[in-house]
Amino acid sequence: MSDLGVIKFRPAQIEFARGVDRHGVVAFLARRQFGKTTILSAIALKKMMKRKDHTVVFGSVKLNLSREIVRKEAEIMRQAIASLQAEATDAAGLLTTVDTTTGRSLAKLKDDDYAEMFEQQRLEFRYYHTRTSYSRTKVVALLPDTVGETGDLICDEISRSKQWAETWEAIEPIVQSNPSYRLLLATTPSPDDAHLSNQMLCPPVGTPLPVNPLGNWYRSEYGFWVLRVDAFDAFAGGVPVYDLETREPLAPAEHRRRAMDKDAWDRNYGIKFILGGTSAVGVLQLQCAQTRGMDQCIFKMIDEESDLADALAFMLAHLGPNPVGLGLDLATTEKEASNPSSFAVVEKVGNEIIFRLVVAWKTREPAIARKYIQRIVTAVNSRSHGPRARRLCIDATNERYFSKDVQTMLAGLVPVELVIASETVELTGQEPITKKALLGNQFVDVIDRNVAWLPPERYLKDDLRRVKRDRGSFEAELGGNGEHGDTFDACKLALHALTSSSSGAVSAETLKQISMGANSATAPVFIPRRLA
Repeated sequence: MSDLGVIKFRPAQIEFARGVDRHGVVAFLARRQFGKTTILSAIALKKMMKRKDHTVVFGSVKLNLSREIVRKEAEIMRQAIASLQAEATDAAGLLTTVDTTTGRSLAKLKDDDYAEMFEQQRLEFRYYHTRTSYSRTKVVALLPDTVGETGDLICDEISRSKQWAETWEAIEPIVQSNPSYRLLLATTPSPDDAHLSNQMLCPPVGTPLPVNPLGNWYRSEYGFWVLRVDAFDAFAGGVPVYDLETREPLAPAEHRRRAMDKDAWDRNYGIKFILGGTSAVGVLQLQCAQTRGMDQCIFKMIDEESDLADALAFMLAHLGPNPVGLGLDLATTEKEASNPSSFAVVEKVGNEIIFRLVVAWKTREPAIARKYIQRIVTAVNSRSHGPRARRLCIDATNERYFSKDVQTMLAGLVPVELVIASETVELTGQEPITKKALLGNQFVDVIDRNVAWLPPERYLKDDLRRVKRDRGSFEAELGGNGEHGDTFDACKLALHALTSSSSGAVSAETLKQISMGANSATAPVFIPRRLA
């Protein structure tokens, strides 16, 4: 596949095509203008030539952008497909472009007409094996409701898709349905470090990435095989970058030195996942906290009572004789996509804040929720060493009636504080701050200061990363199953339960930390360590 028609493929492009034959899901994480779309088009043609009556769905985010960008993308694909005609002819087949609405051949389509067809999602490439049998590549927008046809799936520039999480939920079952189907992803890192594509394709910490003209293969934390090609790899393969003014070819290091926006260069050419996007909790800080929590903390989704029993047994085996705070974020609605309820148990060991247990559940029965809550509180109080739980804090903003009911139920077990997120707290020399913002900042602060221990499960990581900073407070994106940062809220409430006074006031130490800006996102991150 080194030479198809007039296209001479680069070593890393050829390496990616080989990887497609080896793996069911494979991603091409390459520098800008390296030819990702071109090699994807060539692979699509290969599949059409290889299998009769086969469908390849090519999802492009460019269909969601301006018409000028659509024209540019259309021209790129038109040239790529046209240059592959020679191989199609050599294979005794016929490659043609058609209007999916009319079935009419568009062999001599002009650029503007081509772009319009592309924009209207009426564009289809067909490879005829016989007069009546053909395979096709259908070009669609990269959206959840347009990529639903069965077959191979190619998703281009996924990091620029605002609906990639929903799109992934739509396409994942398609790839699972047939072992012969392949899923190809291509992109550069997203500017938003919480974007699902970054989580899916980020290399594990410590992955070696030496300069290599073929790029570097690694398996991401999501289990996907990724071929990474940065500007240094491309340069080693004979592909330079050029100065914007003089147009002289430059080595990557010099090109970066001249770049005005170093972060943009690092993403687009250095293929680095830049931390500090819009998420409240940073990737590296969270990874440190979860590494520290391995074998010490547990997260469990409670689908049946045995799940809760297992989680409580683990918790009791690891709880020490130290102060414990409890936090509960309630959800009692009955919709399929309703938020889960979440409960957190946190232990303070010296300066360390250890979230021993975080659980979540969905139920339509308030009686089941009450039972789960009572079992957790009773279990904490039953530990052989140490005092009872110091306090249970419940977010009662939207569930005041049920929260008061729980407060009455637990009257003999634990003090219950009902937290109203919209209430404000006075800070010396500053504007008043809502409890929602204050407690959120307190939780983020313990993660940033490298004293938090968290369960190492992906569900928790994804849910915490859904929470964004928004105009001085926190908002959460909605997950596919109703997740809405509920574990974030449970953890911040549990942390508050360790320090709040009997009246529910925020501790002086917390106010001091917030006033001094101790929750700064620029706080240093240290290498994880474990306590004896």
